Amino acid sequence: MIPVEVTKYLGKYTGDITRTDSNRAASALQRLGVSTDSQFGEFYLNYQGSFISPRPIAELLDIEGPDIPAIPDQTDYVWDRYEIPTHYLAITCDESEGMYLYNINNGAVYDLDIRDLDKFITGELPARWENFNQFLIWYFEPPI
Repeated sequence: MIPVEVTKYLGKYTGDITRTDSNRAASALQRLGVSTDSQFGEFYLNYQGSFISPRPIAELLDIEGPDIPAIPDQTDYVWDRYEIPTHYLAITCDESEGMYLYNINNGAVYDLDIRDLDKFITGELPARWENFNQFLIWYFEPPI
């Protein structure tokens, strides 16, 4: 279930963010190996478009659609460029020498600073959020 805080925040968002074609999103999730029943899958089946946090951080990418990069494009790039293991999806760009990564296997989200890439690759860098909903709450929460 998408957290109430996230739904309320996105209810105030301007623009068309409600996904009208969930079949395309479901196909993209399937190609990436993500369950449509996961928190990640549920979010992207319901919402579309890139999202800007009220925090000064990277834009949250969409799972599919006309915006480039989308998660599949950025993920292919980071798999190749940084040799990120294939069970991680890039959910933001790496423009500021860091990115947020989603772990397909356990739903955790990582806040990767490229300086810590070796620690990440060897499994020494812990997830910052245990699950995608925790990440979404933080992402859309206005900073104090």
